Amino acid sequence: MKKIIFIWLVLLIITSCNQVPSGNLSGILDDNSQEVQMTKELMKKYQEGNFMEIADLISDDSGEYFFNNNKVNKEGWLKAANGHHDLFDNIQNDSEGINLTSARYNDGSVWSMAWFQWSGKGKYTGDEVKIIVHHGFRFEENKIVAAYHFFDPSLIDRELKASEAANKISKRVLGLAELNVNKGYSSSDVEEFLLRFSKFVRDTEPGTYDFGYFISSNGRRVNLVEKYYTSADFVHHLNNFEQSNYSKEFLKLFSLNKVIIAGDASDELKAKAKAYGAELRPQIGGWIN
Repeated sequence: MKKIIFIWLVLLIITSCNQVPSGNLSGILDDNSQEVQMTKELMKKYQEGNFMEIADLISDDSGEYFFNNNKVNKEGWLKAANGHHDLFDNIQNDSEGINLTSARYNDGSVWSMAWFQWSGKGKYTGDEVKIIVHHGFRFEENKIVAAYHFFDPSLIDRELKASEAANKISKRVLGLAELNVNKGYSSSDVEEFLLRFSKFVRDTEPGTYDFGYFISSNGRRVNLVEKYYTSADFVHHLNNFEQSNYSKEFLKLFSLNKVIIAGDASDELKAKAKAYGAELRPQIGGWIN
């Protein structure tokens, strides 16, 4: 009898250990699944610079493809993957080994998940770059219908800017100006105005990515440095400024001494620049952050 009870307890323990928890995000891991093999092939083709060869593996109908917070469609994903080889030589996905598995969850979804160190040598900076990457792909009927890539993009962005500079194709534009602080106004008045104005710009101009004002030691002169992703963003800033009450405050507080618009100015921006007496200067070298 004791022997029977013992056997029953052993079977109960074994059965309990093999049970999968019941939650939707519980499931079974498998590092030899078909999804893992497809992910390996995708990573191999990417590393070789032949990412277009696995285009059929990616669903045409889904738009749930992300690089950090940037959502792209299938074409955008393929273009980004190929674009990396325009910027880097010797791209490797496994310089420190790849951790790759798949999960079949209780809610029916199937994901592959990879953690690895990406590496490459910049074609323009010559830098040896290493980036920790995690990506997850969701599969349906042997196709990827969702993809999430997580990594620090700063080193890739740096190489992209070096490429744009070398080829003189950067679309970024700078606004540079020297201002005189008008009589009757102090540096405290300038600071108080810029606190409000800067918040206005931050809240209403997503294409303005740098916005700095710098004052002289005597508080009578101010330099501004403004940066825009494109000429259209600069035009939006000027329209935004001119249609707001801040333009009136600005012109009471400051007198324009010199204005320079630097970079790839569109015809529309050139036309707007005339009202400010701006000098136009195209890029000749270096890079724009």
